[in-house]
Amino acid sequence: MRVMIVDDDPMVGETLGMFFEHLNFKNITILDRGEKALTEIDRGHFDYIFMDLMMPGIGGLETLKRIHETHQLTNVIIMTGYPTMETVIDAMRSGASDFLVKPFRLQDIKIILERISRLKILMENNWRLNQELEQKQEVEKLNIELQKRIRSQALMYDIVDSLSRINRTEELHRFVINKSIDICQAKKACFLIRDNDNSSSYIMLSQKGLDNGGPGKRISTGMEKIEENINRRLFERCFGLTPDTDHDSKLPNSNYISIPFNIRNEPFGLLLLGEKTGNSGFDADDQFILRFMAERTALNIENMALYDNLMQNLMASMMSLVGAIEAKDIYTRQHSSRVTNYAVEIAKIMGCADDDLHRLRTCGPLHDIGKIGIDDSILNKKTRLTDIEYDKIKTHPLIGVNIVSPLMLDNEELAIIRNHHERWDGRGYPDNLKADETPLLARILIVADSFDAMSSDRAYRKGLPIDKCIEELIQNKGTQFDPDVVDASLSIFREYSDQERISIAI
Repeated sequence: MRVMIVDDDPMVGETLGMFFEHLNFKNITILDRGEKALTEIDRGHFDYIFMDLMMPGIGGLETLKRIHETHQLTNVIIMTGYPTMETVIDAMRSGASDFLVKPFRLQDIKIILERISRLKILMENNWRLNQELEQKQEVEKLNIELQKRIRSQALMYDIVDSLSRINRTEELHRFVINKSIDICQAKKACFLIRDNDNSSSYIMLSQKGLDNGGPGKRISTGMEKIEENINRRLFERCFGLTPDTDHDSKLPNSNYISIPFNIRNEPFGLLLLGEKTGNSGFDADDQFILRFMAERTALNIENMALYDNLMQNLMASMMSLVGAIEAKDIYTRQHSSRVTNYAVEIAKIMGCADDDLHRLRTCGPLHDIGKIGIDDSILNKKTRLTDIEYDKIKTHPLIGVNIVSPLMLDNEELAIIRNHHERWDGRGYPDNLKADETPLLARILIVADSFDAMSSDRAYRKGLPIDKCIEELIQNKGTQFDPDVVDASLSIFREYSDQERISIAI
């Protein structure tokens, strides 16, 4: 058997080469360019080609198309770290035998080789049986099996693609339920995790089709190990029914099925499904796809936990910088908290989505973080700033964006920090954005920030009364401020007396 590895990363080529040697492949060729692969395959037949999608020169997809034109019996497996459904479909249409998503396990390669081998046998049988009319029934059977395998592969690629775009736990929980119901055509499903405080109980994360519970519900089993009788107890507590006594609820053709979720080989939770549409019950195909989804989802959960921990540490560091800025000046203490609170309340009135509220709560406290890079003598100056000093002050939004860059914020979040000194008439800074060129969340923060600045005491002046601040906002609608944001804010600011404004915090 001849194997070719085409990847511009030497480590990938070397690792795969050693792995194939371990599998007793005797003829292994390692290349780093598509051009070299095309030249080499013209010299002789290869059984398998493992090729990276993104390479200098001729990319993996173009190389695949050229190979398939003249070497259709060669099995080409595409490798990539950035899969999309469009890429997968294009590659499969161009002749790819399979797809590997980086990072992958070496065990995945063995599975692919076995799958290709089985598929090759199926296709050879299919071709042979098509030549023999008396075996038409067997041909049809093989075609059905082939269609199942194609559907299975498409589902797996869709699961991987969908999971790669999910970065919030709530969305992940909903995906597990909705996708599992869609795959198996089930009527009921719930996703449970083990309760860390009580090993004999579970917590419901998400569900669909159930009448007796929702997210956060605790379900006690009275048992500590995940065994079949625990599954039956959970089915009874969650679905209000007991699985068929004739069938094991973890095996095919049952009216219910349970799929374990493990993280680093440790039990994490369970996915329970019931009442599949039709009379066949859950089968081995359902079990295979659901277990694949459970494995991939568990990896996502672990990665998201690590990411959340990193983000919490970074945010704590950023908030320490904000605290250091405000600690230098008694007049600006709690300014960031008040501004964020005002902005969130305004956003609620304007009907902003929960994701936008989360963005404001995350980045609102950081909007002035760039002032850490401005000299204290300028920040705390009691007299009028010179033009040079004011120009330095105007750099703090850009300094802030540079400081928060490790947080990998999206454009809406960055705009909260970068553009909170823009004006509706385009005379703001740093980008001179006009009207709705400034993103909505930044326009909301501008009004909240200006209100707090006007109503707070400063080293060079006393804070204005609430009524005067509101009057200033109204007078500057359409010049400094977005009129719609000002209108939405008035009902909020009118609720606060001067003392209530001073004490407000998130």
